[in-house]
Amino acid sequence: MRPIRIDLNTRILIPIFESFAEDRPIVIEYKQRRIEILIEGYERTRGFGIPFGGYFWLPFSLFVALRHKIALKFISLYHLFLIFGPPMLGLLFINGIHLAGILLRLNEIIFHVLFLIFMFVGIKDILKKLRENKKF
Repeated sequence: MRPIRIDLNTRILIPIFESFAEDRPIVIEYKQRRIEILIEGYERTRGFGIPFGGYFWLPFSLFVALRHKIALKFISLYHLFLIFGPPMLGLLFINGIHLAGILLRLNEIIFHVLFLIFMFVGIKDILKKLRENKKF
């Protein structure tokens, strides 16, 4: 999955962001799996990572082991949203819509909070099953 994520970023997203940022006082940092945008007047960058990385696979594998279908659907749909939502917000931010920058920062917080919640639920349910059955 990692090569696909890197290709998505380097071959598709980076050229799109470069074309939108041309002739503007914008610094765009490209990493293999992340894009950071710094616009003049802002102290901190706004950015996003390419989804379906470790923050997806770790809780996903717990939910597969637990056969937790609702959680599997939710985490998958959330990461599908992350393919389109944050890049669109990034382009809007480059085009001067400052609310998009706020939403990008908010997305980063939500992303990490959801990861922690997913992990907590997965670990809690595994421990519960182990106590009940002494097996999966």
